[in-house]
Amino acid sequence: MPSDVTVVIAEPEMLATLRTDMHIEGRALFFSSSTLAAAFESVRTHAPRIVALEAKFAASGAGRAFVSRIDRVIPAGTTEVRAITRADGHWHMTRPGEQPPAAARPEPPAGASEVPSLNTRRAPRFAVTGPVDAVIDGKAVTLINMSVLGAQVVSGPALRPKQKIKVALPDVDNDQLRFAAHVAWSNFEKPSHDAHYRAGLEFDDAAAQALETYCQRHCASTPLPIR
Repeated sequence: MPSDVTVVIAEPEMLATLRTDMHIEGRALFFSSSTLAAAFESVRTHAPRIVALEAKFAASGAGRAFVSRIDRVIPAGTTEVRAITRADGHWHMTRPGEQPPAAARPEPPAGASEVPSLNTRRAPRFAVTGPVDAVIDGKAVTLINMSVLGAQVVSGPALRPKQKIKVALPDVDNDQLRFAAHVAWSNFEKPSHDAHYRAGLEFDDAAAQALETYCQRHCASTPLPIR
């Protein structure tokens, strides 16, 4: 069972404000984004009721990687990950896909995008910013979107669920990122032309750190909406 602890993580300049202004039931442990190792150990030790990430940190590459990391060590249905946002002069801890109360929801500044919500059971997924031809078992596929845990691809050759594969992703300076994965799901699609397979891949945990920096180089900065 989760404890009554809430672990709060934020950028250093936000910590003092959160400590003073935010009301949290039970015991709250505050960590800076510069002390993520300590925050992770606290999550593992205390099995907190909530892990709350301030929105700026949650949207950063380090925040996304932290969510995917704790997602692999906390039992499903115990600890809940929330995003901390400020609206109408108050701090709000929102659940995945949830917005602050309508009366408190601020209008975003002109040209600004809304803060992405967190998905507690999967790492945030990002659209690839340009055509990226990955290679699976020596055959070219098109990379559609990805996260540090998986990706969606379109492939001419058949891909079958549970199939173990070797993936190569093109990177800068003609380099390639290589790792093992397996096919989580696969659908055969037959449009008016060019029949293909659309498949979801699940990556090995060992590739997560390298994939985090890969996503930063090749993917959009804003996560795809949670469905």
